[in-house]
Amino acid sequence: MTILDHRGVPMTEPSPPAVGASTTITMPDQGYRGSRRDRRPTREWTPPAASAASDMLPGIETLRARSRDMARNVMVAGGAIHTVVTNVVGEGLTLKPSVDREALGLDEDEALEWEKKSAREFAVWARSADLGGTLTFSDLQELAFRACMDSGDCLVVRRFAPDHGDTYGLKLALIEADRVANPDRRPDTERVKAGVQFGENGRVQGYYVANRHPGDFGVFAQATRWSFIPRVGSDADLLAIHLMTHLRPDQPRGMPYLAPVIEALKQLGDYTDAEVTAAVNAAMMVAFVESPTPIDEDGNPLIGEPDDDRDPSDPNTNVLRNGATVYLYPGEKVNTMQPGRPNPNFDAFTMSFLRQAGVALELPFELMVKHFTASYSASRAALELAWQFFRKRRSWLVRALCEPVHHWFLTEAVARGRLEAPGFFEDPTIRAAWCGCQWIGPSRISLDPLKEANADRVDLELGVKTRDQIVTERTGGSWQRKNEQLAREERIRREAGLGPAAAGPGRPTEPRDRRDDDDEDDDA
Repeated sequence: MTILDHRGVPMTEPSPPAVGASTTITMPDQGYRGSRRDRRPTREWTPPAASAASDMLPGIETLRARSRDMARNVMVAGGAIHTVVTNVVGEGLTLKPSVDREALGLDEDEALEWEKKSAREFAVWARSADLGGTLTFSDLQELAFRACMDSGDCLVVRRFAPDHGDTYGLKLALIEADRVANPDRRPDTERVKAGVQFGENGRVQGYYVANRHPGDFGVFAQATRWSFIPRVGSDADLLAIHLMTHLRPDQPRGMPYLAPVIEALKQLGDYTDAEVTAAVNAAMMVAFVESPTPIDEDGNPLIGEPDDDRDPSDPNTNVLRNGATVYLYPGEKVNTMQPGRPNPNFDAFTMSFLRQAGVALELPFELMVKHFTASYSASRAALELAWQFFRKRRSWLVRALCEPVHHWFLTEAVARGRLEAPGFFEDPTIRAAWCGCQWIGPSRISLDPLKEANADRVDLELGVKTRDQIVTERTGGSWQRKNEQLAREERIRREAGLGPAAAGPGRPTEPRDRRDDDDEDDDA
């Protein structure tokens, strides 16, 4: 058969190489150099193109353990996690109901009244939200988010367990990542991976949870039992929330926040410990005394510190201590080292190291070390970058945890008749309209409140910001409550005869009308 090319010309097949002849395959010098294998920098770089599960699951238990150990013992690592948790969750995200009154056919006053009542009812439930009976919903938010940062993910399970005196029976149980595992620690399969069961279409069906933590050393005598918790119940409503950040499609479990920098931060922690130890040793005051062979009361040679009762053959006998005196044999000399501590380059090296780590953690260097030495513009830019990261993580926490929990609460509140929501159980669109809400968290860090207040005033006059938005971003809280409080204070001042409140900055008080003075003189 003759093969023709695109011009219709017969193509000739190349003759095979002679036996024993060497062939050289030359790759075209084009495309991305990162894919080349004939260049010196990438010749030995052949990482496997594995799936998300194959890349993450084999070492996930080690990553969790090391991440939690670093959070406990490496100052920079623990500080990074604390910084993120404080700025994302803070004292807890506060619910602000915001129903779609147009879809529900409510006027402004009716919607506002329902939102106030819903917020009050949610506050009642939030005080007893924990299945263990010790934490509020704000505490659970922080604990769940911190567990995701430390271990990569956390399972939140919906329970119904009304305690004596509780208004609501909804409870939340937090399950640490280590307890979600394959039954009997069996290997992963196509359907069950790291304790997560998938359906044929890749949809998550549920989770296998052990009755105890695998590292609980006090209960080895007890047999570990696994229970299956479905993700969705018979009413098509969520029963379990798997909190995790997805980095790749088909990812079954979450990765710790410190995973990309664990090795680097561990070495930095070791280096810091070594520098501290060297500085301590350099600061030791030690006296070496050379004299005729000293002896004790029994006539035995006295080597080392005279007040040391340990065995002279012990290699730790002559360990240096602050203010120690060490005796030497006649003729023995001491060669001392000049450690040069404190190391003058330690701070510069550490700061450069943390700048690179901050890039991976999405934390500006200034915020990692809690030290701002640059200009106002540079510091403000760093805080803006951090705020974008915090806002993204907060939005994720709201979507993944707060909104589903709020939906669970409203379902019980409406079913119990404590909140009236017509059409809640009949129409999903109406239910979504009743469930509308906002979650208010910690406000943005302010470097110069006066400059930012003036900028907010300009934005407000231009109509690009609302007062509610300004309150949410800068001071926190509810604009409606603050407005009510301001009106109440103004009324009290007027009733006390103190007149109108003082004018704000940039708004000088208007001069009194001259005619008012004339009227007062006539009355006198």
